[in-house]
Amino acid sequence: MARPSPAVDRAVRIELLRARAALERESLAQDIASAGRSLEPRNLVKRWLPGLARGNLSNLVWQGVALARRYPFISSTVSALIMGRGKRSRLLRLGGGALLGWQVFKAWRDSRQADPTPPAR
Repeated sequence: MARPSPAVDRAVRIELLRARAALERESLAQDIASAGRSLEPRNLVKRWLPGLARGNLSNLVWQGVALARRYPFISSTVSALIMGRGKRSRLLRLGGGALLGWQVFKAWRDSRQADPTPPAR
């Protein structure tokens, strides 16, 4: 079998390099698109706050309460923000009271559904 000429060898190497460069460009484009999708706010919330992303807000609130019990400076900082003066503090207090009331109502409703009263004799 005859040995190919250096010009053919060079042309084959150039085509292999062009194919490799095209594959790397395509891979880079896919990686950039994937990074863009992972940096969307919705996906960031899913990654950093999985409880909130699933819509389980009450679980997230209870985790916050557990964290505040473990680290008391968090609760003192939050209370200082809430007890400040102004319209924002009133809204925070109102929102916190509404959230607390909702959680109490949900717990009461769940306890009534889980523990049916026996029929009267």
